[in-house]
Amino acid sequence: MKDYELVITYYRQVIESNESNTDAFVNLGFAYLDGEKFDDALDCFLKAVRLEPDNPESYNNLGYIYEKMDMFDAAKKNYEKASALNPSDPESVLNIANIIEQQGDYYGAVERYKKAIDMAPDKPASHFCLAVLYDRHDMFDEAIAEYNAVINLKPDHAKALYNLGRLYYQLGDYDNALNLFDKSLRYDPQNADAWNNLGSVFEGLQDFPKAVDAYRKALEINPFHEDTNYNLSNIQFLIYKNHPEKVDLSDTVRRLQFVLSLNPKNSRITKLLEGIHNTKKSQANQ
Repeated sequence: MKDYELVITYYRQVIESNESNTDAFVNLGFAYLDGEKFDDALDCFLKAVRLEPDNPESYNNLGYIYEKMDMFDAAKKNYEKASALNPSDPESVLNIANIIEQQGDYYGAVERYKKAIDMAPDKPASHFCLAVLYDRHDMFDEAIAEYNAVINLKPDHAKALYNLGRLYYQLGDYDNALNLFDKSLRYDPQNADAWNNLGSVFEGLQDFPKAVDAYRKALEINPFHEDTNYNLSNIQFLIYKNHPEKVDLSDTVRRLQFVLSLNPKNSRITKLLEGIHNTKKSQANQ
């Protein structure tokens, strides 16, 4: 029996002995949520609201399950109820902002995120959400400012460090990107995307050995990472064209064929394979 099933059994027994135990309904709801039993979780959170209709956290929980069920209007209404019951709590405002963003209201989401920041400027979550929103809309300066705000509040925020590094990489600032990816990996060494992007930075700096090492670390974490498989294969091909004795392309070809077996529509992989084939054919005819 899985852990969450044991938890479900326990809290069912608690509720059988006391049907007014709000905490038991809430904990049972989250246990159902862990098992992706959304209808059962919803039923538990609704019962918790009936037991404690003046508790803002009850409405936050109800809003969350509606959000998981893609019922955004219902989620927003419950977050608004939570905010009305506790106007000084930034969590509900942040939740509302997230819903508004998912519904495509960019300006409304920015306004709410800023409101949450004003309510609790020392909380990194609101800054991070606003940074991600700016990031999605290519507002680099604004995104960088908010990611830096997150890092100032929480220097070990691996995701903010990674996202900021990615922005600097896109802007061609390899030194800052390198520093930020390195810091991000100290706190989250299992982030295959960060290793892949670190490899791209090294490649941009023409440090091919370090790039290869970073790409290999990414693939140790996630062997199916298509971008990394391409990047490693491409750099091996570049090395091969200048120093054929240093690279065994058979390993590279196997890697590319493996990726194509998973995604036959990957045109970059197909083009790279054709380039390898044509180069080897040309060498054979010389």
